[in-house]
Amino acid sequence: MNIDTHCILAASNSEYDSTEQVFVNAYPWLFPGGIGDVYDPIRGKVKDIYEWAKHLLRFHDGRFLQDQLFVLYVFNMLQRHLNNTQGNFFFKDKNFLGRNPPTVEELQEQIRQGDFSYINKLRYLAKGIRGSDSFWRGKTEELEAWIDFHISRGNGPPTHFATLSCAENWWPDLRRLMIKLERQRGDRDQVRLLEENDFTAMCKSARRFTVYVNDFFMKRSRVFLDTVVKNAMGIEHYWARVEFAPGRGQIHLHLLGIGKDKSYLNDFYKAKTEDEKAKVMETYATSVLDMTADVEVDETHVTDTSSDSISPLKHRFSECYNRKEDVRMLCQECMVHQCNNYCLGDDGKCKPRECRFDYGKESEYGKCDTAGKRRIETSLIVMNKRGVEHFQMRRTKSRKAVQH
Repeated sequence: MNIDTHCILAASNSEYDSTEQVFVNAYPWLFPGGIGDVYDPIRGKVKDIYEWAKHLLRFHDGRFLQDQLFVLYVFNMLQRHLNNTQGNFFFKDKNFLGRNPPTVEELQEQIRQGDFSYINKLRYLAKGIRGSDSFWRGKTEELEAWIDFHISRGNGPPTHFATLSCAENWWPDLRRLMIKLERQRGDRDQVRLLEENDFTAMCKSARRFTVYVNDFFMKRSRVFLDTVVKNAMGIEHYWARVEFAPGRGQIHLHLLGIGKDKSYLNDFYKAKTEDEKAKVMETYATSVLDMTADVEVDETHVTDTSSDSISPLKHRFSECYNRKEDVRMLCQECMVHQCNNYCLGDDGKCKPRECRFDYGKESEYGKCDTAGKRRIETSLIVMNKRGVEHFQMRRTKSRKAVQH
């Protein structure tokens, strides 16, 4: 089937017609034999289109997941069906929007008179539409309510902010899962490369089976939060939000946490000088969180992705034989700041730029050769150019190691 026929079939069929086989006709290479559509002449229509979509995206050979156009169309279809269902429910409810909703002109007049009751109803209706402004506004209100609840219960406000990132190209357990998926798919060459610890092959498989990478990350994160974060860091309550990095779409998680030990807050507010406050913060950061900024690393280090690499990213913590050196190498791999256009920005003036994370200023425009943070003998609380206070720990070695 050529591309012109594909476009005609996709445009002529309606997904809302339960007797039309839209997907079979629009994506025949994904549905050999013409079976597996939402509607089938013999089986009828599937009972739950969400379970149908989930089944296809997790199909053993991964062909549905790898077809980006199919994935985007399915997601768009599910979102529109959900929106239409919610809209019908609220529109037909006489106690919510009413039988005769106002026109656009009448709504504008209500707003001019300061009446936002109908607008608030619409905003409430749209909270279920993922990605919409109302959805994120609802999440903001949810977070504020969560904070107010814990303060009222005496747990205190959030005192920790952390980001969990996904090292999908390195984790040995995820590689084992990718080998299983590639074997089910029948790609023997890819299985062989993965078994040989080929980095490029792992990157390829991680992009191919993104759904499984996301599931693996979330399960790993839950275990980490329920063990290390709760027991080692003393964070009893947390609120987290999952995001996907622009461009490559990689999953990561931002977290607000409420610590069990809040005695340092009393000491902090009792301190009379900035030096005393910095000392309180330093004591908590080193004794409870085991934080530091004073690490000796090779700032010119390039990550080794070869099959015989000794990078700590490739090994489990249980395989570590020298914890101190493992921590140093992990910092060298992941926690050395290298300035680029992201942190330096570009105002189009072609003048030397300054890092927005305070790692210095480049010598010439485009060189990205910032010197790093200044070395200090004692921890300080400093205010940046935007008027925000930051706690900087003692730094006598590397100028580019990120405080961690």
